[in-house]
Amino acid sequence: MKFYFALVLAVFFSAGNIYSQKTVKKNKANTEIVKSTKPGFHLTFDKEQIDLGKVKRGEIKKFDFVFTNTGTEVLEIDIASGCDCTTLDWPRNKILPGKKGVINVSFDSGKKEESEVIDVDIFFKNVNPKTGSRFLKIVNYKYELIK
Repeated sequence: MKFYFALVLAVFFSAGNIYSQKTVKKNKANTEIVKSTKPGFHLTFDKEQIDLGKVKRGEIKKFDFVFTNTGTEVLEIDIASGCDCTTLDWPRNKILPGKKGVINVSFDSGKKEESEVIDVDIFFKNVNPKTGSRFLKIVNYKYELIK
């Protein structure tokens, strides 16, 4: 009976460790940052909304959406899209668990008439096993247009 109880405890704690994997990284100050990894498809953006503030009409603004693969599945971006005022460049290679990816954005305010919030849709090659469709993540940026 004691053997059976010990075996159940060992299996329980082993399974718990699978779901609590951790990635340890160091920031610029050489201080450890611990991020939990979750099983499957997960990513974490440094910022999901970026505020460009006041932008003069005709001005071009460049900025990045930076994310980390915080899951256990390798991520692959199929395509990223925005409006006709937005040019995007994204990683064409696989993003391994614990690694960062960057989506470069160039916003041309000359194509706009008013302030607004612009969505950036990121379609992944990864398929959601529950729905059978690709994963989609939407981030955005906003600006106040000055004429």
